[in-house]
Amino acid sequence: MPIEIVIEDADLAGFSAPAKEGVKRAGEEFIKHVINEANRLESAQNVGGGPVEITNAMVDNAALIQRHAIGVKKTATGIKVLRITSAVISLIVGFMYDEIKLQDAGYLAIFVIFIAGAILTTTLATLKE
Repeated sequence: MPIEIVIEDADLAGFSAPAKEGVKRAGEEFIKHVINEANRLESAQNVGGGPVEITNAMVDNAALIQRHAIGVKKTATGIKVLRITSAVISLIVGFMYDEIKLQDAGYLAIFVIFIAGAILTTTLATLKE
């Protein structure tokens, strides 16, 4: 038994015919995603392999997950570069630490510059999020 969803024409006032078709496609797509997500949630909870039973709560959770998935924003490339740079500089600082070499003033200055760079890139990456 297919389920039909009816949208009143008054709700689509001002929509062109292609726009109405777009709403229909978007709705169908969203519903398919909700159904797939509800099935995923049910299979995660049904560890015993019993009969499939999707509850209203699972459907509500699936719809909520799908609404949040739609609005997920991507991390900017600059922030990704800052995170990677921060990790690499921190790793270099760890490799550079040597009590004997740190007695040399020039090596100590370079070491301090790298520490400052690690702190700066970590702070900038955190603040830009």
